[in-house]
Amino acid sequence: MWNAGDSSIAAEILSPEWVDHAHPEVAGPQSVQQAVEHLRAAQSGLRFHVQSILGDGDLVAVVGSVSRGEQAAGEASRLIWLIRVADGRMAEMWTYRDTNSR
Repeated sequence: MWNAGDSSIAAEILSPEWVDHAHPEVAGPQSVQQAVEHLRAAQSGLRFHVQSILGDGDLVAVVGSVSRGEQAAGEASRLIWLIRVADGRMAEMWTYRDTNSR
């Protein structure tokens, strides 16, 4: 959704009670759709990259990074997302920045 700007699947993959603890103002699939539209309009070059996904039951950890435009990979901010899944949809997410990254 974030890289392509197509948030039409938000209701399919996000729980109706979706909570992003890093952005509590963005709650529920419709709010995520609006956030994607606003962010893509303001920063069209923003790209999220996933390096690893680890899961156990209803908890998933994703290691990745975010970069802006033609930014070199070494300049990307490394992130860790912790996601709770409920009834086959993402229900909650916590985002942590790798403080050892640039």
